[in-house]
Amino acid sequence: MRRILPLLALLLGCPKAQDTGKGPPPPDSQADSEPWTDDSEPETGVDWGDHCAEADAFVGVYDEVIDRWTAQDDAGAWPPEPLVFAGSSSVRRWEGFSWTFRGAAPLQRGFGGAQLAELAQRAADLITRHEPRAVLIFAGTNDVAVGVDPAVVVERFRCLRQRVGEDLGRDTDLLFVGITPTPARWDGWEDAAAVNAAVQAIAEEDSQVHYIDVPAAFLATGEPPDSALFVDDQLHLSESGYALWASQIEPAVDAVTSTRNPEPFRDLASGTRVLVDLGPSNNDDGELTPSPDWLGQHWNNWHASEGGEAILPGEHLHDLVDVTGAGTGIDLVIAGGFGLNGRSHGGLSWPDPELLGDLAVGSATGDFVYADDEDLPGALFLRGLDPDARYSLRLFGTRDNDERRVTRYTVNHDANASLQTSGAGAGTGTSNDDTIAELTGMAPDAWGQLHLDVAIEDGSYAYLSLLELRVE
Repeated sequence: MRRILPLLALLLGCPKAQDTGKGPPPPDSQADSEPWTDDSEPETGVDWGDHCAEADAFVGVYDEVIDRWTAQDDAGAWPPEPLVFAGSSSVRRWEGFSWTFRGAAPLQRGFGGAQLAELAQRAADLITRHEPRAVLIFAGTNDVAVGVDPAVVVERFRCLRQRVGEDLGRDTDLLFVGITPTPARWDGWEDAAAVNAAVQAIAEEDSQVHYIDVPAAFLATGEPPDSALFVDDQLHLSESGYALWASQIEPAVDAVTSTRNPEPFRDLASGTRVLVDLGPSNNDDGELTPSPDWLGQHWNNWHASEGGEAILPGEHLHDLVDVTGAGTGIDLVIAGGFGLNGRSHGGLSWPDPELLGDLAVGSATGDFVYADDEDLPGALFLRGLDPDARYSLRLFGTRDNDERRVTRYTVNHDANASLQTSGAGAGTGTSNDDTIAELTGMAPDAWGQLHLDVAIEDGSYAYLSLLELRVE
């Protein structure tokens, strides 16, 4: 810890940074840089110079992931003024984020291994295009872990602040969740703490930057922090770790944002049914369900994808159609990541209508998404619902496997149902082919959303092949 104060002095002085192999170092001074200009007067003590030379030279690692979000965003708009949370895998794995911040139109943009340089470089796609009410950032830990000099990490943060200001104006609040100390990366804590201290110092000069001192809460449990706050890898947060995160982040967000108004919804007739086929669509593992199917029902298919891929929080389907093919205005949004697989891994290709009725559609039952409760925590929500209406959910999942596997489906952290998908006693063999989980009388939250958590009750994985939403 003795290095932190002198290192902080160097960081705030913006020395020439070391070349880390991730792009050229930032300029020695701002004298020859183009100034950041707009119609407003600079705030006293705030450096509005150009800080993006190094970040712009960074070679992006996750362009394919970011482009996937961008394509889906192009297909359908988000609610106005969301709370955008961008950063690394700790953002991606926080399935409770969409529930915790449901009053602020939460939008997750977390991807594993994210560095601040890539967030700054792709800020327009990840953050500013959504015109957010506020921006949450958790990043920098991966930069430090791969050996990026703390001075460069701070310069990357300044670039991100610059980009947000250029696109949205300087009055958009940017909240930086302090790089969280972990047992797995304890050896690099001095550098991480120096970055935190530098961002905290920036926040003291810039009224729109807010430092959230999560590290202090974690260090209060020990140095390194209590291992119970992390999963087995001692790097990513456990349920109790996320609870501690939330206890520090919630009040900081509340201080700069207000609760949003309920979203508009379409008045759908009683009995309206919406069907969603979840799973991949490559030849070996699944296929898109045709609309109409053999029963004359129209389906909503997950985006074209391969078995073995993952679905990230923030991915979504826009304006789901009902079984007649009419738009409903309802969106499906992923809140906790899923894996994708299907027929080659035990999906149900030939469902029996006598057992599954109008859900006996092989293209829908033959593939699935799955959760493992940690890296793929499994959660989604439906939005655009009438808060005063009531809805039913029918859920089907299966996987041919000898292990007994039971999936628990929970709606709005309250009502739940369980479904055995695999093992002896599942269906007529070792996979579910005859049972549908059903939840009735489901009330959306005040913003017209139903949150569905897909979790392991028994065994190694949880599954969801398809869902039906019905207006009661």
